[in-house]
Amino acid sequence: MDKVANNEKISEAVKLINNRSYKEALECLKDVVSENKNDPKIFNLYGIVQLQLNKMNEAINSFERTILLDKKFIQGYNNLGNVYVKSGKLRKAVEMYNKVLSLKPDYPAGFNNLASAQSDLGELEDSIKNYENALKHDPNYVSAKNNIIQVLTFYSPKNTSENVFTKSNSELQQIEIPYKESNEISDGEVIFFYKKCKEIVDRNLKDFDFHLSQIWRSNTINLGCNRHFEIFNKFKVIPEYCFGCFKVQIELKSIIDLIKLYFIFDKLNLSKNNSRKCMIELRENATGTYKGLIYCSGIDEANLIYEQLLRILHEKIKREIKVGVKRGCTEFGIEHPEYKIIDKDSKDFMIYNNDWKEKENIIDSNTIKYARENSVNRKPTISGVTLNDILIMKNWIYYAKKIGDVDYKKLDENIFASSHIENQTSKKLKYVKKGTSYNLS
Repeated sequence: MDKVANNEKISEAVKLINNRSYKEALECLKDVVSENKNDPKIFNLYGIVQLQLNKMNEAINSFERTILLDKKFIQGYNNLGNVYVKSGKLRKAVEMYNKVLSLKPDYPAGFNNLASAQSDLGELEDSIKNYENALKHDPNYVSAKNNIIQVLTFYSPKNTSENVFTKSNSELQQIEIPYKESNEISDGEVIFFYKKCKEIVDRNLKDFDFHLSQIWRSNTINLGCNRHFEIFNKFKVIPEYCFGCFKVQIELKSIIDLIKLYFIFDKLNLSKNNSRKCMIELRENATGTYKGLIYCSGIDEANLIYEQLLRILHEKIKREIKVGVKRGCTEFGIEHPEYKIIDKDSKDFMIYNNDWKEKENIIDSNTIKYARENSVNRKPTISGVTLNDILIMKNWIYYAKKIGDVDYKKLDENIFASSHIENQTSKKLKYVKKGTSYNLS
C-alpha cells in the first residue's frame, strides 16, 4: 500500500470512528496495521476501535504494542489504563495512569482518569486530590468537575477548603433539612431551605450547567440496570432478575412537593436502607412529571414499605399525591402489558419465561462488558444536603418552568436555563402540552 492510499485508509477509519461505525472502522484498519507494523499511532487507533467493540484482549495487545514501539507514547499508556478500567483491573489501570503522569505531569486527563480508578477502588481521599489536580491544570475540565461532585455524594473529605466543590459541599452539609417527626412540611420551609442552599451554590458556581436530574439515596447493592436494559433493548425480553423487582412509586403535582419528598427520602428509616430516588420524568412514554421511587426485592417488601410511606406522606405533604406499588420498569410493561399486574394470586400474574434465559446468556457471554460496574467498591450515599442535590434541584426548577408549574416562581423566578434539561424535555414537552402533564394514572 503506497503512502497516499495508506493516508486515505486512515482518514476513512477516523470518519467511521467519529460516526461510531466501529465494525467498519476495524475492517478498514486491518490492512493499514499489516502495512505499518512499526507505527505506534496506527496501533493506538486500532486499539481504540477494539475497545469500543469490547474486544478487550485485542485492545490490550494493540496498546501494549504502542508502548513497546515508543516507551514515551502517552496515549498508549492512557488508553491501556482505560482498557484495564473497563475490564475491572483497577490496580493495573492506576499503574498505567501513574506512568502517564510521570511522562506528562501537567496532563489533566491523566489526573482525571487516575482519580476515577481510585474512586472505584474506594481510595476516595486520593481520588478527590487527583480530581483537584486535573482542575488545577484545566479549570474548565467538565468531567473532573462532575466526577468530584459525584464522589461528594458518598464521601466527606478531610480537607474541604481545597476547591469550590469541596468547599460548597461542606457548607451545604451544615444546612439542616427541615424535618420534624410529627409535623407537616410547610411550603415556607422548602422555600427558605432552597434559597439558603442556592445562595451558597451561586456564590461559588453560578450558572453551572449540570447534567443530572435524579437525586439518589443509595445502598451498596448494584441493581444491574445497564445489563438488564441491554437484554431488553436487544431482545425485548425481561431479565429474570427484574421479575423480583418491585417499586413503591410516588407521583406529585408540584415542584415544591418534590423537594418535600426529597426531605422525606433523606430521613426515611428502612430496615434494608432500600435505594430510592426523586426525579423529574423526562421519558416521553411515561406519564407524570414529578416522581419518587423506592426499590424493593419482592411484592411483600414493597407492600410493607408502601404502608409505612403512606402514613408519612399523608402527614408531611397535604396536597394530592398518588402512591402505589409497581413492578420493574415502565418500558417492560409497555412491551409486555401482563408484566404490570402485581397481584401474585392473579391467574394473569406474569412469571419468568425460561426460554428467555438463552437471550440473557448471549449478553452475559461477554462478561467483560460490565466488569467495571461489578468491581466498583460501592459506598452508600451520605445523608443531608450535597452539592449534587442542589445542582439537580436547579434542573428540577427549570423543568417546572418549562412544563408550566407556576410554583417554580416561589423558589427561583429567574432560574438558570439548563441546556441539558432543554434538550431532554423537547419530546416530553409535546406530550405535556397534550394535557397529560399531571396525569397520575
